[in-house]
Amino acid sequence: MKDLFILILICAPVFSQTDVITFTKDISPIIYNKCTSCHRSGESGPMNLTSYEEVAALSSMIEFVTENDYMPPWPPDPNYTTHSLLDERFLTDEEKDLISAWVDQGVIEGDPELEADMPIFTDGSAIGVPDHVFELEEEYFIEGNNQDDYRVFVFPTGFTEDTYIKSIEFRPDNREAVHHAIIMADDTGIGAAQDAESPDVLGYESFGGFSLSGVSPNDYVFLGGYAPGMNPVVWNGELGMKIPAGADLLCQIHYAPSSVDEWDQSSINLFTKPAAEVEREVKMKMWLRLDINIPANSETQIEACLNFSGGFADMFGPGQIYQFGQPTGIYGEQNCELPEDWSLLGILPHSHLMGKSWEVYAETPDGETLPIIKIPNWDFDWQGFYYPEYMQHIPAGSRIEAVSTYDNTNDYDMGWGELTTDEMFFCPIYYVPYQEGDENTYLGINENTYLGINENTKSFIEVFPNPSSDDIQIRHDLKNKEGLTGKLYDSQGRLIQIIVDENFQSETNSVKLDISLLSEGVYFINLQSNSEIVTKSFIKD
Repeated sequence: MKDLFILILICAPVFSQTDVITFTKDISPIIYNKCTSCHRSGESGPMNLTSYEEVAALSSMIEFVTENDYMPPWPPDPNYTTHSLLDERFLTDEEKDLISAWVDQGVIEGDPELEADMPIFTDGSAIGVPDHVFELEEEYFIEGNNQDDYRVFVFPTGFTEDTYIKSIEFRPDNREAVHHAIIMADDTGIGAAQDAESPDVLGYESFGGFSLSGVSPNDYVFLGGYAPGMNPVVWNGELGMKIPAGADLLCQIHYAPSSVDEWDQSSINLFTKPAAEVEREVKMKMWLRLDINIPANSETQIEACLNFSGGFADMFGPGQIYQFGQPTGIYGEQNCELPEDWSLLGILPHSHLMGKSWEVYAETPDGETLPIIKIPNWDFDWQGFYYPEYMQHIPAGSRIEAVSTYDNTNDYDMGWGELTTDEMFFCPIYYVPYQEGDENTYLGINENTYLGINENTKSFIEVFPNPSSDDIQIRHDLKNKEGLTGKLYDSQGRLIQIIVDENFQSETNSVKLDISLLSEGVYFINLQSNSEIVTKSFIKD
């Protein structure tokens, strides 16, 4: 009986159904920090979750989608890799239980003074204030003819010298019409010349990329893009991507078929960094197979190694096409040995509606398997660019393999194509040549990363215990008593909360902060007075 009692204590939840669960004290921190970034005006979520009234009205639906792990959306398998991915969007079991108990108890509002502070969001951006904004000069007309429309729009940058970016963010104006977008830099002038051929219509039509005559897709470097569920890539520290002087931004937008006329005026936010800060230019290589064949009423697996043969045609293979576990053919010449050591920075697997799963891994010359990413339940509506918390070393001579599975329930075969109803095997990978110690290079925000303010490393701040699961103490020596503020950022540099505490108005002090409702991961405390700024990281475990 004693052992049974101990077991009950161990397995008991952190709260009882008799505890009063309120929106202000218990639920608002979860919703505002895990949901509101998307579910607010102008963002991808179809409804706003910015107040008690809005959340209470949708409480039953919120309970259902969180219990079934449909929300927050995060397709990759967190147990596949030996490393964590940045920006993992999970609710803990405790958070899901709190939401369920709150709904069961009647969605009680609670004391308004206990409501969590809303994170500070930037209008017109999910990640901050851009350095440059490029917007379509006028609305583009999308004819309601039930046809896919692929359009490349040209944005002159006006840059007189090479410019390096830390992030590029596509902002769809008409989210219902925009299927996806890809962005590259063109310093050849070919894109602008094609645009000039049809001065009465914005952009030019282009299926299969950007239609740059004489330029191999092998030479394309995608600066960024957009698909449902995708977050912008942020290159921190000494990393950056180059836009050559005088280059234009080319943005191919795929407008999905519609039976009604639509209009769109999408834009691009560009976040730059001084060239002197960029010591390592981000490179890109991609899988793009045009030979895919998915027979009717079948499940088909397509496998390809990342190919270094150099020819344009060979970038589409090689590898085997499998049907019912048996190889049916091979495409292209094969040279799959990685020519140099890489530090992997990120990856973007992409299929269409028949996509069922993805797996990408590396086989080293020593026979070791290095898992990169696995998406067991592919969802076209939730896809994105995924990058590890730390650079991942892939040794020279390794084979990097990608395996994608498709489920064709139609009575007709399916092949490659850019239409929504076609299929794709497309996967860009970003990297830099390996340098010793890259395995310890954190790709998220750290104490030396720009957070929208200048930092002063001479000031003192201590966060303890670190790691912590419940509370942390913040000690500092900032002595300016006027306007001292504290800010809490997540690993992507997004502002979670403004810390307001009267103790911050004193000189040297220690302030207690409750972090129990934060997800596991790396966070940053930033303190700023009129004259001093200091940042410190901590781990929520």
